[in-house]
Amino acid sequence: MKRHIAEGLSKYINENHGVWHMPGHKRKPAYPGYTYDDDGQIKKYDEIIDMIHGMDVTEVFGLDDLHNPHEMIKASNEELAKVYKTFASYYLINGSTCGIMASVAACASPGDKVIVAGNCHKSVHNIIELLGLSAVYIEPSRMLISKKDDFDNEGFMYKLGACIEPEEIERLCGLNKDAKAIVITSPTYEGIISDIEKISKIAHNYGIKLIVDEAHGAHLPFMYRKDNKMSAVYQGADVIIQSLHKTLPSMTQTAILHVMDDRINSDIQKKLSVFMSSSPSYVMLYDMERAIDIADKYDFTEYAGFLSEFRKKCNEFKIFTLLDEKTIQTKTDYNLDITRIVLFSGPSLGGAGLERLLYEEFDIVCEMSGPDYIVLISSCFDKQEDFERLYEALKKIDDNYDDYIKKIKEIEKITGRIYTFDTIISDNTCNEDMINKLRSMEGTAAKDNIYVYPPGIYIVKRGEIFTKGKIDELINYVNMGKRLRGDFD
Repeated sequence: MKRHIAEGLSKYINENHGVWHMPGHKRKPAYPGYTYDDDGQIKKYDEIIDMIHGMDVTEVFGLDDLHNPHEMIKASNEELAKVYKTFASYYLINGSTCGIMASVAACASPGDKVIVAGNCHKSVHNIIELLGLSAVYIEPSRMLISKKDDFDNEGFMYKLGACIEPEEIERLCGLNKDAKAIVITSPTYEGIISDIEKISKIAHNYGIKLIVDEAHGAHLPFMYRKDNKMSAVYQGADVIIQSLHKTLPSMTQTAILHVMDDRINSDIQKKLSVFMSSSPSYVMLYDMERAIDIADKYDFTEYAGFLSEFRKKCNEFKIFTLLDEKTIQTKTDYNLDITRIVLFSGPSLGGAGLERLLYEEFDIVCEMSGPDYIVLISSCFDKQEDFERLYEALKKIDDNYDDYIKKIKEIEKITGRIYTFDTIISDNTCNEDMINKLRSMEGTAAKDNIYVYPPGIYIVKRGEIFTKGKIDELINYVNMGKRLRGDFD
């Protein structure tokens, strides 16, 4: 991949320009009178920021404009389309959020109807509210996960929200032929990939656009080059949004949007100018172009070997259950992204307990925890020693599970605090008040969207009735120590 932005930016920075424009740092180090912190580490970071400022430019003569590209950014966009084999691809400097909002706004006008996956990111709900769209929700199928092929009452069965079933898409399209777009999330936070090929064919049979939030799948076109069923880019979707920062070597807040239908390309461009900053960061643009170039040239063979060996050893755990084709008991149309490591932790510990235990005892930080499981994101930058460190920590907990449970109970007894979060056991009024408030809301309509972050998926949507099932789910999160977001008053 030819790096047009890198070459153009490098040339510009090395020229002797008089800088009488923003940004205010003028691409210079801190002013002479500024004293760096005495701490060596902070000084090091300050100097790194100075270096970044040196390449932080804006849209001026000699450079290009992300919202109206004619030179280096235009050439880089064209290079992206070649790499991904898309009609058009665009850099996003406001993350996948702005790409999702622009895509929905390009496909549906105020008052239109859209079909939306119930496990979609909050940005989808936000644009629906902003445009006054009518939303028809489709809930993901539920997967049953167990170590045992022949599950019995003595075992332990987990449930996990999974993929969107094509049959359900067909049913809802038939009932809502006036829908303008379908918005689904694939892969999910846990790495479950829906059958996009079938879903896209159904959508197009009804003349409906398919938007896929593939935020967690930026690596899919590169990691699975020989299996195009993994990425929606190659499965008939009209618009695909990927967060580069989640699984590729790019800074937080960087993303990319792919357009496969030339009929909506102009509308996508217009809406991106609405939802994306008018002052895009050249540092981010440089970083995104570099990340895609790295991924395009990278040989994933060695990483795949490390990952495969790690997953094989995880299947030997006595307590923990790895989300794997061997442990999924439900027959459904799905693919599984094995780079996403999902481990069910056992009823005594729970997801939050395992997350805290890995951090406190082994200094290992997870991406997130659910009620029964943890999610760990691996990428091609994880080396053999990284997988070995993680495995040894998990194996030690698995081998000494009862001892760790006893240790946690002893910590709670000594400190008087719940291990998984900082709440006093003897005076748990904050926790109890929230639980009592939630129980009192059964049968009422939610005044706000209620969710936990991560993953940022609404558990109860504004206007939705609080059912006992939803309240129990929220209480479960409260008991885990998760902070519920949204207004309950």
